[in-house]
Amino acid sequence: MLDNQSRQLFQDWYDTELGQRLLNEEHDLIERALDNMVGYYLVQQSPLRHLTFHNHRMRETISLSPVLELGASQRTVVARMSELPLESDGIDAMVLHHTLDLSENPHRDLHEVARTLLPSGKLIIVGFNPIGFWGIRRYFSNRVKAPWAGRFISHRRLDDWLKVAGLTLENVEFIDYDMPLQSNKWRQRMNWVGGSAKALKLPLGGVYIMTATKQTRRYIPLKPRWKTAKVRVPPLTKPTIKEIK
Repeated sequence: MLDNQSRQLFQDWYDTELGQRLLNEEHDLIERALDNMVGYYLVQQSPLRHLTFHNHRMRETISLSPVLELGASQRTVVARMSELPLESDGIDAMVLHHTLDLSENPHRDLHEVARTLLPSGKLIIVGFNPIGFWGIRRYFSNRVKAPWAGRFISHRRLDDWLKVAGLTLENVEFIDYDMPLQSNKWRQRMNWVGGSAKALKLPLGGVYIMTATKQTRRYIPLKPRWKTAKVRVPPLTKPTIKEIK
């Protein structure tokens, strides 16, 4: 994380009307993605203390937190994303809820996540879209406040990082095409802008949710090709007169 203060700012911002509305959309879409996954361990990381998912078929859920906080569940593990105390190839699915937006080194964190995932394991990334309406608002906002203090990494850049980490992008979906305004009155007045962008399927939503799968390396044994050795015999020639003498 960038710092504990940024984490606290995000927690406070999600308690606002705008933050709650966005969180409801994010939560529904994440659970929809988890509904297709089956496994044992689900690991999640978020700046929020109480972010739970129920619509999934995982047996155990582990929450990651960079610091020990009051009210944390008993299944919370205090660890940095760059140094996860998890075995390699042991996690079925992981949810990064705005984790990379607050990461000091998101590229390194992705490699660490890829290490812990099982072959064919799933990764769900939730992040703010820098080229959407929220990204435009960020340029005119105070970047020491949430959510504008986040990194706002583009989904195309993340796709390149995923490939380097050995992960394959399966799906990307954009949500919240409304203007990021606290005033409900002004949001309704500007609904036509977001509605038009959504109808045209433009990548201008405030938040993207990406689903990736860890690549599985398959080794195909090659059968040895046994061939009989061929001995080359020089052709027989008749001796010349000089050789006879």
